[in-house]
Amino acid sequence: MGIRLVPGNRNQKSEAAMRLSNKIPELGKLLQRWKIEIFDGKAPSRAFIRTLSLALGVFNVVTVCVAAILPWYGGIPLVCAAMLWNILMAVSIGKQIAADQISIEKNRSLFKRFQNTTRYFESILQDTSDIIISLDRDYLILKFNRGAQNHFGYSQEEIVGKPFEMLFSDPADKERMQPTDEGDGSASAEILMKKRDGRKITANMCVSKMRDGGFVVTAQDITERKYLEEQLQQKSEQLKKLAITDDLTALYNSRHFYNVIRSELSRLKRHSDRKLAIIYMDVDKFKEYNDAEGHQMGDGVLRSLGEVIQACIRKDVDAGFRYGGDEFVVILPDTDMGQAQVAAERIQNQFCGMRFGNTSLSIGIAEARDDDDEKTLVRRADFAMYTSKKGGKKRITLATEDYPEQGASPDDTVCFSVDDISGGEA
Repeated sequence: MGIRLVPGNRNQKSEAAMRLSNKIPELGKLLQRWKIEIFDGKAPSRAFIRTLSLALGVFNVVTVCVAAILPWYGGIPLVCAAMLWNILMAVSIGKQIAADQISIEKNRSLFKRFQNTTRYFESILQDTSDIIISLDRDYLILKFNRGAQNHFGYSQEEIVGKPFEMLFSDPADKERMQPTDEGDGSASAEILMKKRDGRKITANMCVSKMRDGGFVVTAQDITERKYLEEQLQQKSEQLKKLAITDDLTALYNSRHFYNVIRSELSRLKRHSDRKLAIIYMDVDKFKEYNDAEGHQMGDGVLRSLGEVIQACIRKDVDAGFRYGGDEFVVILPDTDMGQAQVAAERIQNQFCGMRFGNTSLSIGIAEARDDDDEKTLVRRADFAMYTSKKGGKKRITLATEDYPEQGASPDDTVCFSVDDISGGEA
């Protein structure tokens, strides 16, 4: 401040100042208080300004009255004191006004910042494509952002106050989306929702509790993503199936055969009371038929045999494989030798009934034993099949002993012609 009042020695005061001090005893106290509040770097309080204003008014009235009574030379000190008092008051009021202006500017800046922040968050709320819904304690809709309006087809005005469950395809799903006090106080799930026009969308939804007791719902429409995931899953399954399937016959291929037979033998070792049998078959005179009729007719024979095998085995239990060329294998879990023979007879009879020239089937059957692996089991069935071929074709041979290390002996198998089987088809 430019003005600083410091009380001087009482003996050096002028007579006019003495008379002024006697007439206004509070002036010294007010000046001292003004000095403290002005020069300590703080703005005087409004209460202090009101006190000074009242004192100024009283002092001005007294000054006018006294100046009118006293001679001109006696009123000069009083007028000077009045001017000084008014200057001090003006400085105090000016500083308070400046402080108020600074405070007003700060408040105005804070208010503007608050407005900008509010507009910013409102813009986020409205411009996001995600679904944002606020609910009261009774799960009635309070706020419906633009993203929710676009996804569901309802306007803010017509949806407010409506129950939240009206948006669910299955109203019972509301129970799944009620937050509990455990964890983070929220509930999340993929929920099937219903649009205004009745169409369904899948939403990845989260419902969270708010401090006021209400709820806020955030969700994303994942309908297209779910569709693409399902398509991708289907394509992946198709690729996996193609990798293990023979293109011509629609049976499994030989690569998958070894995966399945190893799995079945492993299960057999864990459960010794179970049975496992395989049927090994080869198309008799297929080369002659293929050369005479052409490759397309030959492919038709193999394709038809694949259909016969599929029709004669248990679905989702047994499995048929094109082992290679015109050789086929069937894996029969929980099946003994006698039951496998019945299935082989059924396949032989149905295939021969199609009358593809002079073609028929030579079949070998082997039942798994405790010490078998995939190679020994297939070897015994293969040996039984070749025994059928050497025995005149169109036969079924049961492997009763291990595959011989040196040569083959008829005693190792039980061979019979299909034409000799009594009872026809089983």
